[in-house]
Amino acid sequence: MSPGANFDRRSQRNTETLSDRVVVRFLTGKALEGRLLKFDSDDGMLTIGVGDKEFDVDCSELKAIFFLRRVGTPALSEKGLKPGGKKIRVAFRDGEEIIGYSYALQPNRQGFFLFPIHQDDRNEKIYVIRKNAVQIRSQDE
Repeated sequence: MSPGANFDRRSQRNTETLSDRVVVRFLTGKALEGRLLKFDSDDGMLTIGVGDKEFDVDCSELKAIFFLRRVGTPALSEKGLKPGGKKIRVAFRDGEEIIGYSYALQPNRQGFFLFPIHQDDRNEKIYVIRKNAVQIRSQDE
């Protein structure tokens, strides 16, 4: 399998403790679905497990990390979110726009979590790579 980005193939590790299922979407338009094994937003790196392979990914090559909802888990609604979040719209170069709530939108951070509110969204949360978003604007106005 060729993921299509600058991956470093890692030695096989024990992955008995499965973590969140994610889809990482690259700026090139390619996507990779697997298990998130390691993610450090401060150093901008993640490790994703796909089958029995592991890949290190530089987050600067990503549009976002999409954390998939577990089967049977209902989509978030605006009423179900805790107060204090800011409703925002994020636009990407490829034309995709996502509306959701963020609770930690800080300008000095490399990214932020967005909780989408559309009923048909299969994502529980999305980690947006700030520098790769074309526009981030408040929807509360």
